[in-house]
Amino acid sequence: MGRERPTVSFRDLVAHLDPSRPVVVQAHDFPDHDAVATGFALAELLKRRQFSVSLCYGGGIQSESLRDAISALEIEISSIKAIEVNRGAQLIVVDGFAGNSNMTGMDAVLVGVIDHHVPPWDPDCAFADIRSDYGSCSTILYEYYREVGETPRDSVATALLMGIMMDTAFMTRGVSPMDLDAFDTLFRNADWRTAARLLKNSLSLSDLAAFRQAIEACLVARDFAFVALPGDYSPEVMALIADFFLGLREIHFVVVVSGDRDEHRLSVRSEDNERPCDLIIHRAMEGIGAGGGHMHMGGGSIPRDLYPGDEGLRKRFISAFELQSGENQ
Repeated sequence: MGRERPTVSFRDLVAHLDPSRPVVVQAHDFPDHDAVATGFALAELLKRRQFSVSLCYGGGIQSESLRDAISALEIEISSIKAIEVNRGAQLIVVDGFAGNSNMTGMDAVLVGVIDHHVPPWDPDCAFADIRSDYGSCSTILYEYYREVGETPRDSVATALLMGIMMDTAFMTRGVSPMDLDAFDTLFRNADWRTAARLLKNSLSLSDLAAFRQAIEACLVARDFAFVALPGDYSPEVMALIADFFLGLREIHFVVVVSGDRDEHRLSVRSEDNERPCDLIIHRAMEGIGAGGGHMHMGGGSIPRDLYPGDEGLRKRFISAFELQSGENQ
């Protein structure tokens, strides 16, 4: 396509791996479609090279849509608690960062990080492929297959297509030229009907109460919508609520927060390039929690004992807007 090749490649990753030792591919805690697809595709590519590979995650699968996709595509993925990890195992983290609050620690040797988020710090491992201008991590794996001249089997291609579609909000958010290339190829080679059905049918009737509560709880200040949900909701439902409010013509930045007994979780959306999600989240949550993301979408978590209250958190985001505005002038 006339574009420069990435400075790192799949071949570089393989060069850092020892074929005699098992490999563990880890997605972030409470993984989404993009994280699972990335790990699934990477595990498949490594298995073709005779590596022994396990795919796992911390936390749990909270998305019914993702649970259905794992079953339909026969993705072999397990909770960290359900697998035995050899202490000499080689760890590759995908769609996240080792040591971050959303990545459960493992007793394995960190070899690589593959991600599309702005890194919270410089990676301390032999291999790092971080492309923060990409809309999805699945696109990086699409490039790996293309790099070595191999075609992903149907289930892998369908998973990658779903990962790209989900993380780019069906190609409407944070899309790079390479995301478009990947989508074009995968759409023609994967089972796009299954992918679309699984992604579109991601809500159940029981989730309707969350939207009613969100509308009642929404506080709007100029073009900023803050929604504190009175209950514990899955990241998928929170993300859909955030996208719903961002669809209102008057709203350009959305924060949705939901808490359980241990922490409060955030889903954040922006369509204002002057207020990128990753920077605003870092500023608003400084000293109380962790988070990040991309320009247009992000999230984070705050331990319950550090949560400043709904109004306190809302004011922190407003202050972060003001600081960002001052720097942009």
